Amino acid sequence: MVTNEGLTGSSFANLKSAIDEAAIVAITDKGGIITYVNKKFCDISKYSSSELIGNTHRIINSHYHPKEFFDDMWQTISQGKVWEGEIRNRAKDGTYYWVNTTIVPFLDADGNPEQYVAVRYDITERKLGEEKLKIYAKKLEVSNKELQDFASVAAHDLQEPLRKIQAFSERLTTKARTLLDSETFDYVDRIQNSAKRMQTLINDLLTYSRVTTKIQPFAKINLNHVISQVVSDLEIRIEQSKGKVNVAELPDIYGDATQIYQLFQNIISNALKFRKPDTDPVVQVAAQIIDKSELGGKACQIKVSDNGIGFDEKYLDRIFTIFQRLHGRHEYEGTGIGLAVCRKIVDRHGGTITATSAPGEGSQFIITIPLKNSHGGQT
Repeated sequence: MVTNEGLTGSSFANLKSAIDEAAIVAITDKGGIITYVNKKFCDISKYSSSELIGNTHRIINSHYHPKEFFDDMWQTISQGKVWEGEIRNRAKDGTYYWVNTTIVPFLDADGNPEQYVAVRYDITERKLGEEKLKIYAKKLEVSNKELQDFASVAAHDLQEPLRKIQAFSERLTTKARTLLDSETFDYVDRIQNSAKRMQTLINDLLTYSRVTTKIQPFAKINLNHVISQVVSDLEIRIEQSKGKVNVAELPDIYGDATQIYQLFQNIISNALKFRKPDTDPVVQVAAQIIDKSELGGKACQIKVSDNGIGFDEKYLDRIFTIFQRLHGRHEYEGTGIGLAVCRKIVDRHGGTITATSAPGEGSQFIITIPLKNSHGGQT
C-alpha cells in the first residue's frame, strides 16, 4: 500500500526509525497529555515511557522559563501554527538539558488541533558553550576595566613625583650651573631628558586608557571638517617638514568626534614623522563608500597614503600593538602607543584598520568604519 505522501508502509517505517535515531520525539493529545515518546526522549529525560505517557510535559519543567514563554507557545500551536524555540528541561535525576524544539499541530476535519508532534534536538553542549563564553566575556570585561583603571590611576599617581623630578633638576641646572663640571652637568641633563620621556609616556598611556573611559556618544561627523582641524593643528610640523596634506572630498560618518580627530591626528603625524630624509612628505587622504564591506554592510573606507620610509609588512600586526616600535628612540621620537590608540578607537567604532607598505615605498593606512553599527547611528 502506498501512502498519500508516496511512501510504502516499509518506507514509512524506515523513515520513523531514522527520525527516532536522530531526534527526541513526543506526541501529545490536544490537552497536552503525552501519548507517545521514543527511546531518545527516555534517554535524555531519564524517565521511562510508562512514567511519561499519561503525564504532561510539566514533569520535565525546569522552571527556567517564565510562564509567558509557555503561554506564547500554547497560543501559537492551539491556533494550528508551528512553534519553534529552545527550552531548558529538567531530567529525573535533577540535571538540566537544552533542546531545540519544533511542535507541529495536526488538525481534525474542522481545522482544530487534535494532537501535537514535538521533535527535539539536544543542544545542551552548545548552550553550555555559550554560557561559558558569556562568563569569559564578563570576566574579560571586568579585567579590562580593572586594567584601564589601574593605568589611569597609576599614570595620575606618577605625575606628581615626576613633576618634582623635573622641577628640582631644572633648579639644580639653574642654580648650580657654574658649580657643576661638564660630566655632572651631563648627568643632570640626562635626568631631565629621561623625565621628559617619562612624561610623554604617561600622557600617551592616559590617552590609551581614555579611549574606553572618556567616551562621547556617537553623532554625525563631517570628516572634511575633522581633517581640516587636524591639518590646521599640525601646521607648524607640516611647515617644518616642507610637507603637504592633500584631502579629497570625504563623506560624513557617525562616531565619537574627539576620537576620530585623535585617530587621524596620529596617522597624519606619523606620516610626517617617518619621512625620507631627502624627500618632502606628501600625505593623501581619500575615502569611498562601500556597499558590501567586510563588516557586513555599508561602510566608509578611508585611505591615508604617504611617501615616507615605509616598513616591512611582516611587522604589520606589531605596529598596532602598544609599546611596539620598529625604529630606535634615537631615530624617531615617540612611545609606540599612537597606532595602538588608533586600533582601539577603530575597534570601538566597530571597524577595522590595516596598512600596506614596503621599505622605502611609503605606507597606506586603510580604515573601514560601518555607516550603521550597534554603537549608535547611521548615515
